[in-house]
Amino acid sequence: MGLKPTCKEVHRLVSEGLDRDLSLVERWRMRLHLMVCDACGAFSKQMDLLRRAMQQLTIPDDAGQEPDEK
Repeated sequence: MGLKPTCKEVHRLVSEGLDRDLSLVERWRMRLHLMVCDACGAFSKQMDLLRRAMQQLTIPDDAGQEPDEK
């Protein structure tokens, strides 16, 4: 693990950051990379948009239940 992470590593960190708290070193390395890499910055923004959209999604109470048979 070098000081400058690769785009592949940053994509992994962005994704993992949605599921767990990143360490201070992971966050620092990722943020430094995002400051200089427009492609990874766009990926990070897209992932954030997807996360927020999923949080707002509502699932009907009867989802996954079999319809009543008559």
